[in-house]
Amino acid sequence: MGWKGALVEMPLALASRVAARWGPLPAAPRDILILRPNDLGDVHTTTPTFAALRARFPSSRIVAAVGAWAAPVLANNPNVDEIVELDAPWNNKFVADQSWGAVRRFLMGSEQVEALRRRGGFDAGIDVLGSHVGSVLMMRLGVRFRVGVRGYRGGWSACQRYIRFSTEVHVARAALDQAALLGVTDPPPPVPQLFLADAERTAAERLWGARSPGAARLIVGCGGGLEGKCWPSAQMAAALSQVSLPRAGAAPRADVVLVGGAADRDRGREIAALSGGSVRSLCGETSLRMTFALTAAADAVLTNASMLAHTAAAFRKPAVVVLGGMHRDRDAYDRLWGYPPPYRSVAPIEASREWPEAGVVAGAVFDALR
Repeated sequence: MGWKGALVEMPLALASRVAARWGPLPAAPRDILILRPNDLGDVHTTTPTFAALRARFPSSRIVAAVGAWAAPVLANNPNVDEIVELDAPWNNKFVADQSWGAVRRFLMGSEQVEALRRRGGFDAGIDVLGSHVGSVLMMRLGVRFRVGVRGYRGGWSACQRYIRFSTEVHVARAALDQAALLGVTDPPPPVPQLFLADAERTAAERLWGARSPGAARLIVGCGGGLEGKCWPSAQMAAALSQVSLPRAGAAPRADVVLVGGAADRDRGREIAALSGGSVRSLCGETSLRMTFALTAAADAVLTNASMLAHTAAAFRKPAVVVLGGMHRDRDAYDRLWGYPPPYRSVAPIEASREWPEAGVVAGAVFDALR
C-alpha cells in the first residue's frame, strides 16, 4: 500500500472515534460478522475461521457476509448461523463495475447494506481481506469491535485490533490469526471445510457413473477466472490424453471429468475434443455444490490455480495444481495458497517457459493416482 493509501488512514481513525465509536469485546459476543465478499477460493480459505469461532463462542450468532456467488460454499456449514449476501464491488471477479463510484453507491445506498444496518449493529466483526472500504463498511454496519489487516489494502486505523499482512503467511492461517485476536486459542488446521448432504453425494455418484474396470476418477478444473491463470487448452488436452489413454506399463487409466462455470463451457468442449479417451466436459452444466460433490467422489484432482485446489484440500484429495502464466513463482504461490501433501504444484522448470510441459504434469497426475 502506497502513500495515498496511508493518507486515508487519518480520516478513518477520526471516524472510528467520532462517527462510529469503538466498543469493548464482550466475553460472549451476541453476534460476530465475518466480512468476506471476495472470490470462491477466498471464501474456502476462511471456512476454518468459522469453526474456530464456533468452538470459542458456542452461544454467539456467527454471520457470514459473502457475495451471492459464494453462498453455496457455506451451505450446510454447521459453524455458520446465517449467510448474508453482500455483493460488494471490490476484490472479486463477479461484480463488473468496481469503480469508486460503484463502491460509494454500494456503501451508501445498497439495500443489502441498509438491511444489515437495520439490525442495530454487531458486537464484533472481522474484515478478512482488510481494506479501507471494508473498514468503512464495518463502521456503517455498526460493528463495535473491529478486526482488520495492516499493510495490505488499509483500514486498520478503524479497527481495535489487526494482523500484519505478510506474503509468508498462508491466507487461511492469516484469517485464523484474526480469530485469535477475538480470543481463539486452539484453532483447527488452516485447511478448507466443506459439508455435503447425503443426497449431494448420491447425485455425484450417479453423475460419475459406474467405475470403468481398473480406472481411477480424475476431476479437472480447466478454468481459473483470469486467462493468465489458465493452462492453454492444447497443453491440458495433451496431458489428459496421456492420463486417459496411458501407454503400456503406465499408471492406471483415468476417467476424466472437466468442471467449470458457464464461461468455461467452450474451453471444456475444446479440451475434451482434443483429448480423446474417456474425457467428458461438464463445464457450465453443474452447480457449484455438485462440483464439490464430484470432487469428494473423485480419486484425484488436476486444476489450474483456482477454486478447485481448495475444494480438493477440503476433501483431502491428491491434487496437482498447474502454475504458470501469472503464477510462475511456485514457492511464493504455495506459501500463500498451497497445502500439505497430497497437494502438489507444478511450475515450469526453465525460466524461458511460460507453462510446464504436458508430460511433466501427466507424470504428476500419475503419481497422484497411484
